[in-house]
Amino acid sequence: MKKLSLYAMLAFAGLFMASCGLEDNEFAGLKTAEADGAVVVPGFTAGQLGVIDLNTVEVSDAQDVQAFTVSETALPEGVVLSKGEIEFEDGTVLGTTADGKVSGEALSAYVSSIYGLRPEARTVVGQVCLYAVQNGAAVKIDAGKLTFQVVPKAPVIAAAYYLTGTINDWNNTNTDFELSNGGQDPYANPTFTCALNMEALGNPTSIEFKATPVDGLGGDWSGCLAAGEEGKFNYNNDGGNFKIEDIKANTKIIRLTFNMLDQTWSYTEVAFNEYIYEIGNETSWSTSHPLFGANSDGKYQGYYFLNGEFKFKPNADNWEGDWGQSPDAPYGTLVEKEEWNCWLEEGEGFYRIDVDIDAMTWALKKINYVSIIGTTNGNWDTDTDLTYNQAEGCWEVTCDLNAGEMKFRGNHNWDGDVDLGGSFDNLVHGGSNIAIEAGNYTIKLYISVAGQHKAVVTKN
Repeated sequence: MKKLSLYAMLAFAGLFMASCGLEDNEFAGLKTAEADGAVVVPGFTAGQLGVIDLNTVEVSDAQDVQAFTVSETALPEGVVLSKGEIEFEDGTVLGTTADGKVSGEALSAYVSSIYGLRPEARTVVGQVCLYAVQNGAAVKIDAGKLTFQVVPKAPVIAAAYYLTGTINDWNNTNTDFELSNGGQDPYANPTFTCALNMEALGNPTSIEFKATPVDGLGGDWSGCLAAGEEGKFNYNNDGGNFKIEDIKANTKIIRLTFNMLDQTWSYTEVAFNEYIYEIGNETSWSTSHPLFGANSDGKYQGYYFLNGEFKFKPNADNWEGDWGQSPDAPYGTLVEKEEWNCWLEEGEGFYRIDVDIDAMTWALKKINYVSIIGTTNGNWDTDTDLTYNQAEGCWEVTCDLNAGEMKFRGNHNWDGDVDLGGSFDNLVHGGSNIAIEAGNYTIKLYISVAGQHKAVVTKN
């Protein structure tokens, strides 16, 4: 095939002035390509490769992954290719070297932005262009449209892992200590957690373990997660044991967190306080509301009016160690780091708030009604409703009551939403019926947290 002068290509592409000395028409075969500003050189196209598996190469910022091949035999003599680019169908452009290499990290990020990080072959289509130079002159050459099959850079993540170590005598078949993300797609939610009950383990002062994938249970250690550099881990049992040492004597739970894509791990020692606290929009984030843990088991409860976003924290007077909604898990899942504010799905109102720091969950139950029920208003199946006074933070009513017994309940049922009895100045859930004389009463009922529930009852 006749060699073509690069100056001819430049002239045809309109990149240089007529003074380049081109006087004949032998370059009429060159035409402008669809790629903006590029020209077509007959016989010059980029070569197609097979599947590009980014998990089999060392991926970095460097342009180190072969995306296509190039042959310069169809180019004019003396032409040197300087660089290239791939423009994908959505307009994204990745730069390449002159011989068709691209940044593996950039290619993986682009493909995973469309398909996610699951390591499967994905199809993307891109226009390839190369830049050529000769004697200081340059031109952009259309090298054709290619279909790329790319496997994004990501480890193969098991559905679940099981801790194997001093906590279970290194029994590789034991499944008591599951490290999981609740069964979600691990490439959408790579955060796996496990909570270790220290009392059940005999309150050890240190533990060691590895994490066995579910398909390795029964003796196969080859796929275990192993400790790497500080705060990091490796796949395929490449490293030592995970170690947690000098465990505090008052630690109730050790919560482990593994990010399977970042290959990082951390742990938190949890000592259950008597109270944790809710804080949020209902007080312009200025007042901490206590939630009580009656059994020192990490489960807390309280009742408050909510009208927007909120969070939880261990201490009333600071934000150290606060918890919020996990951005990568279902509604009602708590996380300590990189958390979102919690929010309402049912709108503002009065709620029972339940938090389980052991399970790292939170839940709301909207209390639409609080009522008086008993023989004081006829029988035990007729409710006299109170109205919530947001300014005073109480449920209130003025009504006539018969002599007899009464209690307060929520949502017109006995399902545990609210069931308060005992005495007006110390109302408790499941408490006894309260005796009262006949008369007209104004009642203000304050429901917040166990030990602080009370009713101010005034006979008119």
